[in-house]
Amino acid sequence: MRIYNASVSSVLLYAAETWPLKSTILKMIDVCQTKQLRRIEGFRWDDFVSNARLLTLTSQVPFSVQIAQRSLRWFGHLLRMPTSTPARIVYDFDPKAHGWSRPRCRPRTRWKDSLDNFLVMANIAVDEAPYLAADRSAWRSQVAKLSTPHPMRQEP
Repeated sequence: MRIYNASVSSVLLYAAETWPLKSTILKMIDVCQTKQLRRIEGFRWDDFVSNARLLTLTSQVPFSVQIAQRSLRWFGHLLRMPTSTPARIVYDFDPKAHGWSRPRCRPRTRWKDSLDNFLVMANIAVDEAPYLAADRSAWRSQVAKLSTPHPMRQEP
């Protein structure tokens, strides 16, 4: 498991805090993780072992939860940045105010959209996020509570 954590999970989740993700892709990532863990633990296809039990046996947290935690940690850091930094300028930029519009097809998922889903998973209101993020220890403790199993089932 130490090799798995050092090589597989670190490579798979590299820079995951900036990925704009839909819930279907998060489920695919979790399926990939459970397949790998089943192979490592030696479970066959006909052995009935639930995903929750498998994660408990291997003392792992689902990748979707890890991605949500990383994204929220980065978001808290971003909110604490001065408004003159380039990352904060890009985050605060409003394309509609400058006359930009999206193409007619379905709009692509933005990082802000997936961040809103992660805020719902962590029971943080979108309007209260900047005030909560100002207190770093309160933000970290709220994000750490996200490690409950299968928080994606709580989506609105």
